[in-house]
Amino acid sequence: MAEITIRRPVLQECAAVRALVQTVVDETYGHLWAPSTFAIEEEDWTLAWTAFVNGEFVGMVLTDQEWISDLWALRHARRQGVGRKLLAHAEAELAGHGHRSFHLRVVKSNTESTLFYQHLGWQISREFPHEKLPIAMLEMVKFCEGESMSPMRSV
Repeated sequence: MAEITIRRPVLQECAAVRALVQTVVDETYGHLWAPSTFAIEEEDWTLAWTAFVNGEFVGMVLTDQEWISDLWALRHARRQGVGRKLLAHAEAELAGHGHRSFHLRVVKSNTESTLFYQHLGWQISREFPHEKLPIAMLEMVKFCEGESMSPMRSV
């Protein structure tokens, strides 16, 4: 297993973070819309955590309050523990800020990601339509130890 390093990007790496997110969005969802049609908005990418395997930038995660707003890994870096390590890092960050529950959104048709999150203790809390695109989304939730979980709610 390759060594995975997680760190914040430096300012000069922010364009590479945005490019990685766009690449993975296009790879993953290109069948739903034409590549690069869904342009990645500008973020403060210095707030992200980036993953490197053998010095290669392969993934990132970004949190916002109790949300994991982005988690992306390049296709060739998947199934190597990159996503798992990024997700654990994000969960620890959220817990460190006092959040007792964590939330994320995933495209409903992205069953691979949904199963990944479920395998790591996340549960589907609701299904809802995307605010801009004609696709269904899932909100997933994970609670800190000792917190109760509620069943999925309908839209």
